[in-house]
Amino acid sequence: MVLIEFWGGLGVIGGSKITIRDGGHRVMLDIGMDIPSGADLFRLPVRPRPGRELADRLRMGAAPRVPGLFDPAVLAEGDPLAAPAEPTSVFVSHPHIDHVGLAGWVRPETPVYAHTDAVDVLRALDASGQGLPGGDPDWRRLTAGEQVTVGPMRVECVPVDHDVPGASGYLVHTSGGTLAFTGDIRFHGRHPERSWAFADRAAACDVLVTEGTTLGWDMTGPVRTEDDVARDFAAALAETPGLVLLSLYPRDVERVHEFLALAKDAGRTVLWPARVAAFLRELGVADVAEGLPQGDPGGYVVVPDPDDLPALLDLPVGPGRPDSVFVHANGEPLGPFEPRWAPFTDWLAALSVPLRQIGCSGHATQDDLHVLLERTRPQVLFPIHTTAPTRLHPPTGTTRVIAQYGVAYGMDGREV
Repeated sequence: MVLIEFWGGLGVIGGSKITIRDGGHRVMLDIGMDIPSGADLFRLPVRPRPGRELADRLRMGAAPRVPGLFDPAVLAEGDPLAAPAEPTSVFVSHPHIDHVGLAGWVRPETPVYAHTDAVDVLRALDASGQGLPGGDPDWRRLTAGEQVTVGPMRVECVPVDHDVPGASGYLVHTSGGTLAFTGDIRFHGRHPERSWAFADRAAACDVLVTEGTTLGWDMTGPVRTEDDVARDFAAALAETPGLVLLSLYPRDVERVHEFLALAKDAGRTVLWPARVAAFLRELGVADVAEGLPQGDPGGYVVVPDPDDLPALLDLPVGPGRPDSVFVHANGEPLGPFEPRWAPFTDWLAALSVPLRQIGCSGHATQDDLHVLLERTRPQVLFPIHTTAPTRLHPPTGTTRVIAQYGVAYGMDGREV
């Protein structure tokens, strides 16, 4: 019998972890760092204890107690999780911490797969000193359409559009039918054809597990696209006589390339923090510069380190320089839900630097999620990665199940 279990991503945005068990083998889809629904016990200024990072998280309920998944060397002495379980293979949908953050602690014999472009990002992060807690596993690369056999199951990699290279969904073909997993997906980015191709590939699947991030958001107003983001950044460059400061998520490599080109066209050089510059160089991004502006501030865009706000004092901004702007394009700190957001906005206010937010979402709109359901028409639907799963309304003939943590479900959606 095929069993489906959910170990994260329930009632929260992020932290996805799903296991599928069939014929004495186990597939795990995503292995993200847990995103708490309340206060994060491990947020700054808390510093993880070296060698105890996972053990402490497990003790405080901030990591999943999945039997036989983690390396016994990183568990507390006597933890029953160290006992081996059925052979397991892990498949990562994309290189965001809430989908891959625990991969460095899996058992050494457990293979960990991801799309080859995602592996490039993860290796570049590791090489620039920003790797996963516990170190990178021995990544196994996948290409579009490639299938991996895990016991009686076949796991198929299907690229989707998201805001990071290598984003993929997966089809898990089991002895009891096919489960489709979107990973994080959108249909309004630069490559909607990838996501619609996934929808077509997943058509008539037995089970669909989909992210539903935007279900809990107020979606009034037009949907912002990458074209809107590029247009607004170009406008900020043209309208600002002084320094432009920028918050940009470096893993969104496609946007990095676009912003570098727009800055060059505007006669400006983008200056990155050292660790970000190292990461981008590892990925082969050209014209990566760092340091402080020299000469006319109007010739530069500076990406400050979000963890070093006092370094803003080294820049030509402040109450006497009202000609600057801070452009926030989905970079860090990510938003008001982050503990770092309030200090960030306080520093900008104290320095009289206006904040202009120009980003667009990496997640499917509510309307597109419902179109996805109409095109796939699964027998069973599990909405995860959302604070509002009941707002995803299935079409006639589809059973929606609001999953519970650690409960086993059959392919018919019933608890086992």
